[in-house]
Amino acid sequence: MPDSSVTVSQSGFKISQNAIQVLKPSNREVRFEGIAYSPSGNTLAVAASDRDTILFYRRQSDGRFEDQPYSFLSFDAGIKYPHDLSFTECDGYDLLAVAQRWSALTVFRRRHDADYFEREPVFEINGRKSRLNYSDGAAFVPPNSSHIAACNLRSNTVSFYEWTPGPSPTFKREPVFELKHESISSPDGLAFSSCGRWLAVANHGDQTVAIFERSAPGLPEYSAPPVVILSDESLQYPHSLCFIPDSDHLVVTNAGANYLSVYEPQNDVDKRTWNSSPVVKKVIGPDSFFKEINATNKMEGGPKGIACHDKNLAVCSPSHGVQIFSFDIA
Repeated sequence: MPDSSVTVSQSGFKISQNAIQVLKPSNREVRFEGIAYSPSGNTLAVAASDRDTILFYRRQSDGRFEDQPYSFLSFDAGIKYPHDLSFTECDGYDLLAVAQRWSALTVFRRRHDADYFEREPVFEINGRKSRLNYSDGAAFVPPNSSHIAACNLRSNTVSFYEWTPGPSPTFKREPVFELKHESISSPDGLAFSSCGRWLAVANHGDQTVAIFERSAPGLPEYSAPPVVILSDESLQYPHSLCFIPDSDHLVVTNAGANYLSVYEPQNDVDKRTWNSSPVVKKVIGPDSFFKEINATNKMEGGPKGIACHDKNLAVCSPSHGVQIFSFDIA
């Protein structure tokens, strides 16, 4: 008898039917937009955009996260409409990059043996020379985090900034590379494969996902045009993405639909591509909550942030808070 607790695609991608844990916001006015796991997986950071706050949840010994955040960074730490988050680690520290919609990348740090991030940011990229313009997404570039990238909603670009690892990291305040192509349309999120070869961009403007290939190992440049553009009708205002490590399945959240979409990679004779249709469309929460919001704004109501660690996917949304699902690939 098939296991009714999981959704299984023909490709063998399996995701739990129900969330294995749900973290609710304090009230329905708290909008969860972005989410990220720390490198160890023991901390879950969530961007509550409308509250100018980042919330931190701690993993317990049983593997579940505490129901309430144990710490936060807010307006007094320079947080203003945080939209996306990205972690990396270096020289005994965890670093957290925050994409702030007012056109800034802000970086915080904590020691590996500490629970709390320092209240003062260690670095910030902003201003005219940064060329940040409504920066909605941020990610350290794998595999060695030698750069940080941000997508810019208004200029239709992805900007790359070089940084020097260390306890007090320093960044070049001007981008060393900008990816610009007609396939990038009001980009709302971005994600890199764990090897750094692939960059996926969620285009809110034309409701597509563009996947680019790195020009050469070690360089921040990615080649245009993209290797593939995902444009199936199930994409409804794609918001955030993540690659599944090892398999390179691509998970995309849809702010304008009540589901996330999973795309399977394919190896052609001379290139890597992804299926044009999702192998899984996973419904997120009751339709009633989604429809209440989506009826007044077709770009809202669905899942927003997405993050992966080990065999878990954490999804956040204004409607349902944080939902954590388990997954596997047969």
